[in-house]
Amino acid sequence: MKHIRPYFGLLFFFVLYLWNFPNVFQSNELLGKFDWDMYTFHVEFLRKSFLEFGSFPFWNPYYGAGFPVWENPSSKLGSFTHLFALFFTGLTALKLSFIFYFVLSGILNFHSFRLYNKSSHLTSIIFVCMFQFSGYFFQKFYAGHMNQIQGFLLPAFVFYFLSLLTNPNKWIFCLTLTIAYILLSEGAIYPITQIAFLLICLSIREIFISEQKEDSIQRLIVMIFLILFILSFKWVPMFLFVHKVGRYFVPDNFSLSLSDLYPIFFGPSQHPLLSQSLTKMQYRYWEYGNYIGQLPLYASPLLLFSKRKSYFVLGLLLVLIWMMLGKTALFSPASLIEHIPVYSSERVYPRWSLSVVFLFTWCLVEGYQTVFDLVKEKFKIYFSILTLVFLSLHTLDVRKKNTKYLDEIFVLQPQTRIQENKESYPITVQTLPDYRSDSRMVLAIRNNLSTNDIYENLTFYFTNLPFDSQEYHGEFYLYPSFEKVKPIQWKPDQFTFGPLPQSKLLVFNQKFHSGFVTNVKNAIPCSWNGYLAVPIKSETQTLVVEYSILNSYKFYNPSDPSTICPKSF
Repeated sequence: MKHIRPYFGLLFFFVLYLWNFPNVFQSNELLGKFDWDMYTFHVEFLRKSFLEFGSFPFWNPYYGAGFPVWENPSSKLGSFTHLFALFFTGLTALKLSFIFYFVLSGILNFHSFRLYNKSSHLTSIIFVCMFQFSGYFFQKFYAGHMNQIQGFLLPAFVFYFLSLLTNPNKWIFCLTLTIAYILLSEGAIYPITQIAFLLICLSIREIFISEQKEDSIQRLIVMIFLILFILSFKWVPMFLFVHKVGRYFVPDNFSLSLSDLYPIFFGPSQHPLLSQSLTKMQYRYWEYGNYIGQLPLYASPLLLFSKRKSYFVLGLLLVLIWMMLGKTALFSPASLIEHIPVYSSERVYPRWSLSVVFLFTWCLVEGYQTVFDLVKEKFKIYFSILTLVFLSLHTLDVRKKNTKYLDEIFVLQPQTRIQENKESYPITVQTLPDYRSDSRMVLAIRNNLSTNDIYENLTFYFTNLPFDSQEYHGEFYLYPSFEKVKPIQWKPDQFTFGPLPQSKLLVFNQKFHSGFVTNVKNAIPCSWNGYLAVPIKSETQTLVVEYSILNSYKFYNPSDPSTICPKSF
């Protein structure tokens, strides 16, 4: 009971902070603005595939002429959000995932902070609350950026990893590995790149202060190898696919100034549409806002009580503050980091405020711990009570600023019936009615349609023919006769056809991908003007075309000449 008691204290502050969150469940029939459409679409696809087809598909035919799922960071296949989607609607699953990661991260952040820093229960609670109550997370929630919410887990991963460098423990390693998988499965690319940068810097510090430097270096190498090897089943296909198809990239044109730091972290209004304007803003408000409260501002003199071992962390904090300001100079951190391959497509540098808050909070509570240790033993109980009072006031302050707009997110009512489709498979449309979200992908899957309206920044573009085009011959047809055919059984990533004549080309109204295979040895999928096609060289009684996850581990090359259909067709 003694070990559980601090978690009840943490739970109290969580309930106090999230008191208004149930408001988001009052409008489950309404959709969210901005990026909520895209992520709701992906999760509803996972739900639909399981409930209607009993499968966990690896190909999504409902948008962009077809997209791979396992390789796509946005898909959330195999994630906790995917698990929730098996029991709840896609939108509800996303809302529940926010609560789930908030609570899970709170527990892990508390445990990892105590483990690594050897701090008291009270200091650990302060750290968790100040970090997780920062405005970064609700700003992302407002915008529907559900691939950045998992930044909650950043402290836990960093502290567990660093602790393993000096004190190996198989259970802590398993926790670290689990967090890494969570981040990958949820497509948390930005938190991952920030964690990687932090670990590179902090591991060097850890080795430098270690009494057994050679052992720490060996453990570092072994851990990196094991994590990359064990999780290669996820990150390898994702990396190969994203690297090959590329990303739509708009570099930052404006940098921030030091005067912008106050409105970003301490500004009096953090509403995304009413925030104080910054000097130069290329993006919308939620890419900048990260209100951490007035208490951390007033408590910032505690940084002066930092111990010598925290000086490196303070220096790294200054570097990351400079990083989030953007390309302010030729040799600024933002200008230099873009020359590193993984960070070459880095954009929206203010997102580094996540790491800034992490390091600032870490140093702040370490300063608090130093001051607490200086207090006489008989006064510590009063000092602790006063701390809890101020932490409660801090919680009310950040709740007021960061959660006051929750009832403004889910307010959109799209059309329920757009285009009737009686087939089991989707038919292609060019686009769908605008319902004031940034994309219109949810409407496609709810109406059993495939839309060419792509909102993702992956440049895996291919525009196939919509059903109302004069050149449209159906979702499946034979070339050169243009005879329509229908599969006798259809799943999102598997299409089964009955008898097919020889010397024909079975064409799909989807883009080609080398991941497709068939059950017929001499019927190898190929690219016909960019479309997926299968040459039928001999009469076939049953043809099964499916997307193979094993092929996702190959280096995808859409321009490979060997993938082009034979000229005889």
